[in-house]
Amino acid sequence: MHQARPLAVMTASALLLGVAVALPATAAQAAKPDRSVLQGSLDTVSAGGKPGGWGGWRIEARVTGIPAPVATDTVDADGDFELRVTVPIPADGFLSISARPPVGGEIASTASLVSVLVEIPKHRQVAVNERTTVAAAWSMAQFVSDAGIDGPAPGLRNSAAMAANLADPRSGGIAQVLGSSPNGDETSTVAAFGSISAALAACVTGLAGACDELVDIAGEAQDPAVPVDAFRALAEIARNPGVADPERLYELSTRVTLDGGDVLPHAPAAWTLALRFDGDGKSLSGPGNFAIDHEGNLWVNNNYRYRPLTHTCGSDEIFRFSPTGDFDWFKGGGLSGSGFGIELDTATGRLWVSNFGFAAPGCPTPIQPPHDTVSLFETVDERMLTGKDGWDAGDLNWPQGIEVAHNRDVWFANCNGGTATVYRDGDPQRAENIDLGAHEDFEVVEPFDVVDNGHGIFVSGMISDSVQMLDDDGVPTQTSPGRDTDVFANPMGLAVDGHDNVWVANSAQVDLPCPTMKDDPNDDDRGLGDLVDTRFDDTGRYVDGADPYIGSIALISPDGTTTTRYGGAGAGGATLPWGITTDGDGNVWVANFAGKRLSAFCGVDSSTCPPGLAQGDAISPDLTGFFFDGLVRNTGVKVDQSGNVWLANNWLEIPYQNAPGGHEIVAFLGLAAPVQIAPPD
Repeated sequence: MHQARPLAVMTASALLLGVAVALPATAAQAAKPDRSVLQGSLDTVSAGGKPGGWGGWRIEARVTGIPAPVATDTVDADGDFELRVTVPIPADGFLSISARPPVGGEIASTASLVSVLVEIPKHRQVAVNERTTVAAAWSMAQFVSDAGIDGPAPGLRNSAAMAANLADPRSGGIAQVLGSSPNGDETSTVAAFGSISAALAACVTGLAGACDELVDIAGEAQDPAVPVDAFRALAEIARNPGVADPERLYELSTRVTLDGGDVLPHAPAAWTLALRFDGDGKSLSGPGNFAIDHEGNLWVNNNYRYRPLTHTCGSDEIFRFSPTGDFDWFKGGGLSGSGFGIELDTATGRLWVSNFGFAAPGCPTPIQPPHDTVSLFETVDERMLTGKDGWDAGDLNWPQGIEVAHNRDVWFANCNGGTATVYRDGDPQRAENIDLGAHEDFEVVEPFDVVDNGHGIFVSGMISDSVQMLDDDGVPTQTSPGRDTDVFANPMGLAVDGHDNVWVANSAQVDLPCPTMKDDPNDDDRGLGDLVDTRFDDTGRYVDGADPYIGSIALISPDGTTTTRYGGAGAGGATLPWGITTDGDGNVWVANFAGKRLSAFCGVDSSTCPPGLAQGDAISPDLTGFFFDGLVRNTGVKVDQSGNVWLANNWLEIPYQNAPGGHEIVAFLGLAAPVQIAPPD
């Protein structure tokens, strides 16, 4: 095991605005400073703002769990304030500092600024400005309401901590994570962050009608009421970026000039903010999928060893990222080129990983990875439970998806064998191999994923255009959906919602090679680089070539009797859907293997969808989806307890045949309803 280390290693951007003011240098204070006092400043990111014009703004500090402010002050004409905070920040909470203009002044009463902290800074200096406000609005979007900022642990505190990856709460400038690789000038997030900050600056610096415009834009995304202030308006836009008019917010952002910062040259398809994380920058190579534990840590499997421009073999590592991106990794236990299969047994804290055996062409034959094993890792005390060769019981054969069933059986989809392996009660000595082709009406060819919805076990078949439903014994049920080309089209990922429905990612084109063992094991050219034309502009709109919008999603009722296809023809931007998951409201999120976009669709409960949308309707914009230029080819997707949607940058868009793996995981901040995950027994 290696020790965790922070993700950001480069220096912060020079655009540090709102720097806090030090205590007056009296001898008494120098000898014995009051450690309860926070020194702060209010400032603006707008070059056309009003420095020295903050007098009379009211500052309040609040701590999680305490209804009344724990400290207040009135800002002086230079923007300086002091807060005497004597209440400790709870381990599962945070401190918020909010600022409002004086009543009856020239600034609209709906103007507001916010900064959030999970701990008191060592130097006891804080800043409140547009950047800290945008950071809090997007990272904590799912917990913001007219009543305040509140929600369950650990998501609430984790989301407050994530805000510090966007804006430095001490200086008010761009945070180190946002300002440096693999973010910085490598993606558009800095510019999008700048544009949103500029739009807020138009409001808080008193431009005529700007605050009303901002609140009205957010009102498009909220039903029936409109937000009460600018901060809550931004949080509403963050929660529903596919509904709020992107052109209106962009126009508002152009009414002020950002002080030295980057802004977007045009309106995006939707106002999302996404961050990339690459660990130590030299280990991730083809992250495939995620499992999230009860603390919000992300466990990530990995296709390849990181060996750029050389013939790379299967990875022998799994990775753990903290909820804010700190990084750790583990080796051994027979880990070998894991693909899509990773599953956490939440009752025990044990992590199952399937070893598909990825290896790029040219990997030396003597060290070819095996394609017939699984590994087991104990996350609680951080140790491998499998030996150096993993477990191969049950005729595992290029295994991909994994499911820990309701009765503690562990299922594996054998992509090559046309079978599923089950370890009864998780015991490899009680392994069984289930033939998924024994019943012609329900045949599964190239099984990819497997889930349990409490009514049966569902397995997707990529080549057979089928989903098979089995009972606990592995026998197809009478209501198994089976082969249905009107509903299923090269189905891959499966997900279960809170109503026991099963959702299916229809790639419509992917034929993942799961070669027989007699085939050349050195040939791992998936041929996926030419699946669709990937020429598009910087908003995610395709500019030429054949229609690339390939793919859809499908819904299976809990008992398997009813199936429905949704999407297609560019709905939600779906383009080669691969992974699929549901959020805390049951809405559906899709990782696309082409087009650099995340897709989202309404689940079965329309009341949780944006206004006017119903079951199966696209939440993400048609054609573009939630486009982000920091994505490559994505496979796994998961929602965490903070409402962040995580994607695995699995393959490069134009892959090197000897080293095709992508190198980041990506978080779309505050975009989905948070999930809850129980701790181990």
